[in-house]
Amino acid sequence: MASGDENTPSLTNVFRSIKAENPDPVSTVVKGSVPKWLNGSFLRNGPGLFEFGEESCNHVFDGMSLLHRFDIKDGKITYQSRFLRSDVYKKNTTANRIVCSEFGTLAHPDPCKNIFKRLFSYFVPPILEDNCNISWFQLGDEYYVCTESTHIRKADPKDLETGARDNYANYVAVNTMTSHPHRLGDGSVLNMGSSFGVRPAYNIVKFAAAEKGEDALKQGTVLGSFPIRYPLYPSYYHSFNISENYVIFLEQPLFINVMKLAFANFSGKSLKDTLQYDPKCTAIFHVAPQATGQPITVKYVSDAFFCFHHINAYEDDGHIVLDLCAHNDVTIINSMSFSFLRENAEGHIPIQVRRYAFPLNIDEDTPVGENLVKLTYTNATAVKMADGSVQVTGECVSEKGIELPVINYNSYNGKKYRYTYGVSDTADSLMKVDFIDKSYKEWKDEHYHPSEPVFAPNPDATDEDDGVVLANMMSLYKDKPSYLIILDAKTWQEVARAESPVPLTFGMHGLWIEDM
Repeated sequence: MASGDENTPSLTNVFRSIKAENPDPVSTVVKGSVPKWLNGSFLRNGPGLFEFGEESCNHVFDGMSLLHRFDIKDGKITYQSRFLRSDVYKKNTTANRIVCSEFGTLAHPDPCKNIFKRLFSYFVPPILEDNCNISWFQLGDEYYVCTESTHIRKADPKDLETGARDNYANYVAVNTMTSHPHRLGDGSVLNMGSSFGVRPAYNIVKFAAAEKGEDALKQGTVLGSFPIRYPLYPSYYHSFNISENYVIFLEQPLFINVMKLAFANFSGKSLKDTLQYDPKCTAIFHVAPQATGQPITVKYVSDAFFCFHHINAYEDDGHIVLDLCAHNDVTIINSMSFSFLRENAEGHIPIQVRRYAFPLNIDEDTPVGENLVKLTYTNATAVKMADGSVQVTGECVSEKGIELPVINYNSYNGKKYRYTYGVSDTADSLMKVDFIDKSYKEWKDEHYHPSEPVFAPNPDATDEDDGVVLANMMSLYKDKPSYLIILDAKTWQEVARAESPVPLTFGMHGLWIEDM
């Protein structure tokens, strides 16, 4: 990946490779006043290395996982990082080239193999391995990092050392798993994973809360399943939603072409190239009670759109209210390729903060052709059709959209809430969106791009937005230092920043852990 030069603003500087990790904490220069109550670790995960030898990754999603930690204690902030020692990282490093295919980068057969082995490799579909470069999550007593494959890795949140490799598929029958599991109040974890083959399905997977020292992965079960509409074209999905009592899954019209995937190596296609978006195909919201995992019979159907990230969902007066970040198409996926980034210093991708409302009490006596949403605070609609499905239309909540949304998760996930925080649809500012008055606040620093924010609650909070929001700020200029920004979540004003003596990366997703 070619980087921009020092005097030219370039998005490739935001997504630059980190040549040297920093396993030992380094002190940052703190400006402003860090709240006295803010003590803990801000963990991040994301691609941090895009080149091996003469070969470069084609897409931002393909870089090797770099784990980060900002340790905040008594007003002082240190930073450290380590590359995840995945099998993929080790193979690429040893070969000094890309030998494992990723989302947008197809690895070529090893020239040292004999001709028969090289020929055979063309007929094996590219499969994501353990380059777990998207998220952190907690399962039982352990912390893991993950991608969208079934492979996960333990990682130490204190020293960022790589732990054992494991595989969801050893415990439950899935071929993929989202990188956005939901942790419930009792310590159990819900996730969604697809299974292909004789009985293809989108599966609700639950890992029951484990006793201290017990392996939580062994508590995994398939709670229930949603049918795949087109078995040879399963839907791609990155996240899902839960309310207090329900799981809500979006089967969107971005499909994996199974036949293209099977012959991807032979045809020279990456995993990204096997995705097909159909703007004429509907999106379907599937709903199932958490208690049973068995889908309700009603299907909520909308016009086509694409969603990477759900925001939150809750139940209110016989409805499920669901919020997400909606895209008109899949431009965002293509815009993360390095060929695009090299040509675009700035960019705007239309995104809506969109709210849907799903009436739950629908039966054969429910009238056809009228709006069933009775909530007075949303313009979202739901109309029962003659075939028994419910046609839903969403409400655009904010004049300006966001991506990489977060909420006050521990207190409000699955519950009625007011605020979400994220990166603006122009990618150059941090935003706070208010779902009640449908307004937003914006904070930006010219020529810097923020990463996904993370909300850290005040331990003595009385309001939903009583806390701070933390995010990496990366310069479009190669020679300008990056920094950690800390915003007061209520006023949306800067309270402190920590300038890093070493380069930072954009990363994907983060996690706040109170002082351990």
